[in-house]
Amino acid sequence: MFKWMRGNRNEEAALKAMHEHLQLMCVANEALAALINSEEASQVEAIYDLEREGDLVRRRALSIIFEGAFLPYLRPSLCRFVELVDQAFDTVEDTARFFERISLHDAIAQECRTVTSLNKQMCEILQIAFQLAVQGEDIREQVLAIRILEKRVDDLKADIFQKIQDIPIANFWQGKFYGDFLESLTSFSDLIEDASDALYVLTVSFR
Repeated sequence: MFKWMRGNRNEEAALKAMHEHLQLMCVANEALAALINSEEASQVEAIYDLEREGDLVRRRALSIIFEGAFLPYLRPSLCRFVELVDQAFDTVEDTARFFERISLHDAIAQECRTVTSLNKQMCEILQIAFQLAVQGEDIREQVLAIRILEKRVDDLKADIFQKIQDIPIANFWQGKFYGDFLESLTSFSDLIEDASDALYVLTVSFR
């Protein structure tokens, strides 16, 4: 029995849906890493399919919460966590869509691949944090690890945006898609950090 639950089936169903939603987002992020690392076009459709499935699971989780699962003062924080995970999910989809429209330049390719690797690590840590949180365990170590990785992404973002100034751009749209791709790729970590903070607030609320 999860410590977050009071023996209520609706609460169990909500937590399972939240966990499934988080897992789907992390699988989509892994597909994005495969897309950027090897340019496997098939990964794009896989990401779109996962995002659609994730939307269904998100709606199910929120519906159960709104119908009365958990105490009223906890519901806004639970919903915020779900929405932050969903925003990260949307960012993965957006990044894949923009990646289809560019040709990744060698000058920034390695940095972008490193960002995908860090994003993947953050996803894995967030999943561990969620599992620990619902069992009533302390997740400060995981929250700190995510913050450290997010800082590394920020540093890489600065390097990437410095280098992109020297990449020849053929026209306005190519430049726009490059900028959108890079902004989307590097903003994912911010959302994961926000989600981990929201999860930590929930653990404090349940004490």
